[in-house]
Amino acid sequence: MLGGIVLLGLAGCAGQVTKPEKTDAELKEAPGTLLILMERESGSEPFTTRIFVNEGYLHMSDARSPTDYILFNRKEQTIYNVNAADKTIMVIRNKPIKVTSPIALDYQEESQPSGAIPKIDGRSATHYRYNANGKHCYDAVVMPADFMPDVVAAMREFRQVLAGEHATTVDRTPKELLDACDLSLNIFYATKHMEHGLPIREWDRHGYQRFLKDYRIDVQAVKGSFDLPKDFRRYSVGDSLIQVPGAEQNITGPLNPG
Repeated sequence: MLGGIVLLGLAGCAGQVTKPEKTDAELKEAPGTLLILMERESGSEPFTTRIFVNEGYLHMSDARSPTDYILFNRKEQTIYNVNAADKTIMVIRNKPIKVTSPIALDYQEESQPSGAIPKIDGRSATHYRYNANGKHCYDAVVMPADFMPDVVAAMREFRQVLAGEHATTVDRTPKELLDACDLSLNIFYATKHMEHGLPIREWDRHGYQRFLKDYRIDVQAVKGSFDLPKDFRRYSVGDSLIQVPGAEQNITGPLNPG
């Protein structure tokens, strides 16, 4: 009887076929989801942001500067921030967060059903409030986990890469300027508001707002959306400078990839 189990197990393993990894060209052609969002920063007029996500990439652009864009290569776990006016590409690579918070953080989540938001595809959203050290930091109205899980995964990956970059500035920030909300939202709990699903409305204490206006699924990206200009100068923070054509130039200082 034991021999039969072993043979069956081996037969099952032999029948498994590993799918070949998709090429970059195939990933660029893969269909995805387009999110159309309205954003407003403190003191500014609202603007439209478009985020396209497929299994290989996340592409983000907004109406304020249509020729600029952010490209996140999910396979490389690398963000490329393209600035057309300067002809530069800021490169942000994935880095583990090795620092601990220089101040104690007590990050709390509260939730309540959001009846003010109409159902989307029959699903109801939940309103989450986030507080750090007793101070209200952030609000997110979030869809259930089964709503666009592939998009949520990509956006979590993107924010985690940003969090790793932001973490490199902690040791250089004067302690009197450290803020529990900023440390929580940007570094140590950067994806907390996405743990339950896709946020369709977000706002913070400084006046920033973003909400989902429309979305389209199973669509193709515009050709060239995932390409990077070859003649733009690349630079990054914290990497060793390699003296070869097209290598990133090393700089120091905090990043602001927006």
